[in-house]
Amino acid sequence: MSHDIRAAPRTQVTVAAALIVAGVLVLLVPAGDEGRVLVPVSEGHGLSAVDGVGAALLAVGGTWLEVLVVRRLPYLALPPRGMFGLGLLAGLGVGLLIASVFSGFFWWWAIGAAALGVAALVLVPLTARRSES
Repeated sequence: MSHDIRAAPRTQVTVAAALIVAGVLVLLVPAGDEGRVLVPVSEGHGLSAVDGVGAALLAVGGTWLEVLVVRRLPYLALPPRGMFGLGLLAGLGVGLLIASVFSGFFWWWAIGAAALGVAALVLVPLTARRSES
């Protein structure tokens, strides 16, 4: 990682986004092609080896991207209310994604993914841009 926080980490953002996309693509493998469930989570949910690979790619890419965003927060030029709103939206999205695994309403994941996606679509381009100073 570069030592100058103001320098745009475009390459790092690109690699982190590529890991996230790869993780999502692995998780999109149909359940019939994944093999047996290794860790049952709840009714209709379980973790196979393929899911484990996809989850690992998502975890690494998502964490890396989150660190990049947090390191560049002072340079994103967002007002406090905007930053609070984006943080609330992202937190709600992650919470709904996790809750969808344990709840009876299966489609909560779509609402959570949409909320998290909107926050990411705002923050990621701002994180990757060059600073003006």
